[in-house]
Amino acid sequence: MAPKPKPKPTASSSSQPPPPIEDLFTSLNLHIQRSQFDQAVKVADQILLVAPSDEDAIRCKVVALIKEDRINDALSTIQASQRLPIDLSFFKAYCLYRQNKLDESLESLKSQEGSSTAMLLESQILYRLGKMDACIDIYQKLQKSKIESLEINLVAGLVLAGRGSDVQGTLDALRVKATSSFELAYNTACSLIERSKYKDAEQLLLSARR
Repeated sequence: MAPKPKPKPTASSSSQPPPPIEDLFTSLNLHIQRSQFDQAVKVADQILLVAPSDEDAIRCKVVALIKEDRINDALSTIQASQRLPIDLSFFKAYCLYRQNKLDESLESLKSQEGSSTAMLLESQILYRLGKMDACIDIYQKLQKSKIESLEINLVAGLVLAGRGSDVQGTLDALRVKATSSFELAYNTACSLIERSKYKDAEQLLLSARR
């Protein structure tokens, strides 16, 4: 009997070369644009297998993990990248903020001084810590940054700090009308109530609803 021919070896999937890194980045960008963050993490991991220290891939992975509310995984990724020349201190601070580790979060933000996004996060941390005066000081420094809803948060901070008498002057400095949004009108009305100007507060809320 003639010997049976040996079966031809089949290539395993692990032996297949990975897609070109340019294609992986195209895929990564597409997943992020479509808010498919779970898939973005997987593609970022593929890139990091080929280029373990790629800054863009690491940043995209961290952001995607945060968007997926996988805060512990994001912190682990940041921790694993500590020896690389990549500044991830803002993302670390944000993750610690999400974990309510507020003092550690503030410490991580120290290297980001001057950045408007870092200052906004710092103001939120100070707000959570009950340090209203420091929180308001930062908001006032951010007046020129044109950050959405900044004036609403600023007025709310003034009211909570017992500085309702400063609200109108702050709005004048920002060149914003109290009736520009209902949220802002509400916070401004609270400052008027604090000063026992109940009729003015009522009129302001009625105007904002129109």
